[in-house]
Amino acid sequence: MSSLLRRTIKRAIIAGGLVAGAALLSGCQMVVMDPKGPIGMQEKDLIILAVLLMLIPVVPVIFMTFWFAWRYRASNTKSTYAPDFEHSNRIEAVVWAIPTLIIIALGAVTWISTHELDPRAPLAPHESMPHVKPIEVEVVSLDWKWLFIYPEYNIATVNEMALPVGTPVHFKLTSATVMNSFFIPQLGSQIYTMTGMETQLSLRADHAGTYDGISANYSGHGFAGMKFQALALDDAGFKAWVAKAQSSQAALDGAAYAELEKPGMEFKPTYYATVAPDLFHKVLNNCVNGGLCTDDSHNMAMMKNLAPGAAQCKPGEEPKLKAAKPAVAEAAITFKPVAHKS
Repeated sequence: MSSLLRRTIKRAIIAGGLVAGAALLSGCQMVVMDPKGPIGMQEKDLIILAVLLMLIPVVPVIFMTFWFAWRYRASNTKSTYAPDFEHSNRIEAVVWAIPTLIIIALGAVTWISTHELDPRAPLAPHESMPHVKPIEVEVVSLDWKWLFIYPEYNIATVNEMALPVGTPVHFKLTSATVMNSFFIPQLGSQIYTMTGMETQLSLRADHAGTYDGISANYSGHGFAGMKFQALALDDAGFKAWVAKAQSSQAALDGAAYAELEKPGMEFKPTYYATVAPDLFHKVLNNCVNGGLCTDDSHNMAMMKNLAPGAAQCKPGEEPKLKAAKPAVAEAAITFKPVAHKS
């Protein structure tokens, strides 16, 4: 086989691979680069800036790779031939200085931006509605579904949530099972959910629409189907959505939650007109099914430590403290200043 034919076949394979890759990627939606809220917009700007900074050394290297190959080809007798060349201070300075400066710039930008995008930080409402109050949403990740509780409206939904356009939403999140990750790509800020721990997140949607929410952390067999819809609605639409949930015949009591907690895949959107009191608190503290809540146990232990010798507390009882003075007061009374010797 001639060298020309081999080169032709090689080029055809490369071209075919590029065409196939383009065809496969044509169905992908770059939702992260199409943000619909202030957090997503800032994250998009950070991604673009970081890529541009990293392209500063990449583009010249790609260009010089082709230029060197052409300039120092065997047939170019005019190019300098220096087989004994081994070092250049100028080249070393450029090779080390430029990447170092880029890393410093990239680190500074990332440090500042990530602190400005603190997920706990409250968001201001849209400028067109400056006096609107944020909405509270409690989120529980389950196997393999998402539970959303709206404490202000005493409703709950599964695999569907709604938020008014321009209104900040403050999320409190936890997990009733393994660690998971809550992510609405077009609104920004992926955040983890963990058993016995509460994370917080603030988001805002500035454009009406339906946005895909996903689980961004592998959590078992049903992970691929653990998706939900985030509906960004105008004020009238959000009120209608709340009314729809309130008209449901289902109630999220202990029995309904126990059924919901069972592993299941591709759970359809479900609405609950009422929610058991303090359900999120009980999920967070592992006491939905009865027993002593984690925070109560911790508080009882703290009270026991503050009053050594006190009677052992039982769930639901107030700790019986001794009449003795607190340890802090005793320490204050017995403290004597020490005279400094000259």
